[in-house]
Amino acid sequence: MDKQRHFESAHCTRSKHNVVAVAVCAALYGLTPRVQADTSANSSDARPSTGMTGADASDKTNAVLQEITVTATRRNETRESVPYAVDVITPSLLEAEGVKDVASLAQTVPGLSIYDYGARFSGSTPPIIRGINGSPSPFRAFRSFEQAPVGTYIGNSPIEGYFELDDLNRVEVLKGPQGTLYGAGAIGGALRMIPNSANPDKFEAAIDMGASKITNADGTGGEIKGLINIPFGDGTWAFRAAGKYDYTPGWIDAYGLYSGTNQGISHAPTLANPSEPLTSSPIYNSYDNWDWQKTFSGRTSLVWKPGTEFNAELAFLYANAKGDGGPTVNPDYPGGTSPWDPNSTLPGGGPYKELAFVDEPWNRTTKLTSLDMSYDVGFATVSSTSSYQTTAGSLIQDETADYSAFGTPPGAFLPYYAGVPSNPRFVYPFLYTDHAESFSQELRIVSTEGHAIDYVAGVFFQHQIREGDWYSAIPGSPEYVQAQGKCTAYPTYATFYTPPNCLVAVGQGDLTFEQLDEQAFEDRSVFGELKWHFMPHGQITFGGRYYNQSFTDTQLYNDYTFDPYQNGLVYPNGTFGYVAPTPHSSAAHKFLGKVNPSYEWADHQYVYAEWSQGFRRGGANSVPRVGPFREAPVMYYYQPDTTNNYEMGLKGRLQNGLSYAADVFYVDWDKPQIFDTLPSGNLAVFNAPKARSTGFELEAMGPLFVPGVSYSVGYSYTDAQLTQSFALPANNGSSSGTIVPGLITGTSGAQMPGSPKSTLTLALVWDYKLLPGYALTSAVNGVYHSRTALQATQPGFQGTPIQYSSDYKTVNLNVALKHSGWQGSLYSTNVFNTRSILAPPSIPNGIINGEVNKLTNDYVVNQPRTIGLRIGYRF
Repeated sequence: MDKQRHFESAHCTRSKHNVVAVAVCAALYGLTPRVQADTSANSSDARPSTGMTGADASDKTNAVLQEITVTATRRNETRESVPYAVDVITPSLLEAEGVKDVASLAQTVPGLSIYDYGARFSGSTPPIIRGINGSPSPFRAFRSFEQAPVGTYIGNSPIEGYFELDDLNRVEVLKGPQGTLYGAGAIGGALRMIPNSANPDKFEAAIDMGASKITNADGTGGEIKGLINIPFGDGTWAFRAAGKYDYTPGWIDAYGLYSGTNQGISHAPTLANPSEPLTSSPIYNSYDNWDWQKTFSGRTSLVWKPGTEFNAELAFLYANAKGDGGPTVNPDYPGGTSPWDPNSTLPGGGPYKELAFVDEPWNRTTKLTSLDMSYDVGFATVSSTSSYQTTAGSLIQDETADYSAFGTPPGAFLPYYAGVPSNPRFVYPFLYTDHAESFSQELRIVSTEGHAIDYVAGVFFQHQIREGDWYSAIPGSPEYVQAQGKCTAYPTYATFYTPPNCLVAVGQGDLTFEQLDEQAFEDRSVFGELKWHFMPHGQITFGGRYYNQSFTDTQLYNDYTFDPYQNGLVYPNGTFGYVAPTPHSSAAHKFLGKVNPSYEWADHQYVYAEWSQGFRRGGANSVPRVGPFREAPVMYYYQPDTTNNYEMGLKGRLQNGLSYAADVFYVDWDKPQIFDTLPSGNLAVFNAPKARSTGFELEAMGPLFVPGVSYSVGYSYTDAQLTQSFALPANNGSSSGTIVPGLITGTSGAQMPGSPKSTLTLALVWDYKLLPGYALTSAVNGVYHSRTALQATQPGFQGTPIQYSSDYKTVNLNVALKHSGWQGSLYSTNVFNTRSILAPPSIPNGIINGEVNKLTNDYVVNQPRTIGLRIGYRF
């Protein structure tokens, strides 16, 4: 089938398809698409990228008329000919919509969502497509235990961690299970960031600078980025480097921080009156513009192309993000006497205020080294992708207020941590660290097009190690209890905290708890897809993938405060509660299939259907099996989950510039995995019986009647819910450590968490020649998300009922002026300063020392209005 032929002038009235054509044109003309994209592609299976940037694309006249090319199927194809739902976003759109990372991208693509709690949570907030996610809003900033439901890639290399979207050719969002070509972990879809490769055909360089102001932030944000592309070796070699530094000032003011808590979790707070260690208050501080972030990211690319047959690219990506605090505020607390220190009065909260007692620094570093090679052997292209990726992060989280209300009844465990009476300088910080490294190797062969049968086949290997450590401490509290002189023994469950049995048991550095977890995972799979062109305009794709996987989880568990054996004995490592790091393993063998027919009923107008499967590995939970925090055997392991996707759609591009896509889908989800904090505080993955996701998506774009004006619209409706109720036993978190049958419940019809039912995006773009040599581009876009369920099961941690975010709506503006190589732009995100609650308090109105206290009412909110200016030059 010739994919390059031009439109026929009467393509909407071809007599052979007249009824269908008229119906589609009547129904879809006037809708607007979501994407304006350039036409270049970047894949080791295809020719090298032209290196076109967003600025190059903006030079085109009537950009909406351009053909969009993607490589989602491992070969160059037009977007409309790919027989499943694919969203494409180009650099010009990323800039116009204020997108800088995956979290902000998810706000603007219907059907794609994420828990957007800032870059510090990026280790535990993977993207979600079509509602295929069972894990709740992350109460704890730990890395997720289960495999992500969406495969995320830089080019052809899998990646996790935090990085910013810069120097990209395009972003491809592949909706629905992608188990055949993209493997395990793509049960909901795949997200591909296609970077610009080094270009042997031309020299290119650019530098851009910008400044911004966020409402309520005292400081000024700034960014500087640059790129250089150098061809050499008579056009056979090229080197490209792009880098960006970005500073976002904080816009939340923190109050109540104890002096000394910015030196790690084991440093005791400083006494305001050192001569009175039993009654002295801490020294309180404030921190204006607390939640700042600094990011440096860059990518280098070296391309060798000695001829038309062979191409190799060695690339290295580096990203480091660090900051303090997060988008969390407490507007409810009215102020009053500290529940731990009767001599201190705490200030009230506010819309941009957070009451925190511990400083919360965080950082994350992500690296990816990849080697892509391809060789055209005539009848096919043979390609190899080798990659080694690491990501490591750490953060401190203040849990002083929440854990003061922890236990059954609420606050039951406070004496174990703060003593009796409570330490007036009580503080309870958590430290989370994680590290992951992964080596991947894929070999594939992609046939040359033009035959009755096209094929893609390959083998894949991945070895991955993921570590996650969790530490909690109560610096100063054991020393405070000892200084009282009335405590000489550790408590038992019979005496609880009654003198003399009131010492606080801790480890070195006043640690109360540590959990050191390591996962080892290997995936060995073979895959293939075969496309049969059974008639001039019809084709059908058959795909399959066979997996052979192994998984081992090993966890060391030290609970210093409580004795899991309930006998008061000290074990050889000198702690009360010690669970040895015993490996727990599981293996999986699985075959997935795919059937995907499509038919071109008019030039560049397609109808398609798809059945595709997704698969995600199972695993083991190293939860305690004895003691007060032991869990039921059902929590020891979790099974793989699978998805079956049934989809039908229409896609096309008309000669007047209109491009459209419409689809309906039904995803049957078997044994959905849910990662959650259990009522005991343990972390575990477990399976629900059944869930499903149904919905539809509409996307279109095209020119308006005014010259130079184009518009786009995208809408998705996703109804993802449990379809079978369940009840699982779990530890109830009481001091007796009782396992209660049916404590964890899910009800048929409950919404799966993390995805809004409705997402709507609208955009207008106006390209105008202001003066000879001067071009003006103005863009306005709006986004609406309906409210989102934040968990599907109850009770979760502390028995909190199912919670929801508020709805989300925002409007962004961007005006760019271009002259010669210069370009300047003025932009504003969240123009109307709309406030949304992304997550309500995890323990609302917590009870501390027997009284309801709104110190626990922390809300996650979106960033307020930002106004900025950028200027750049390209040569």
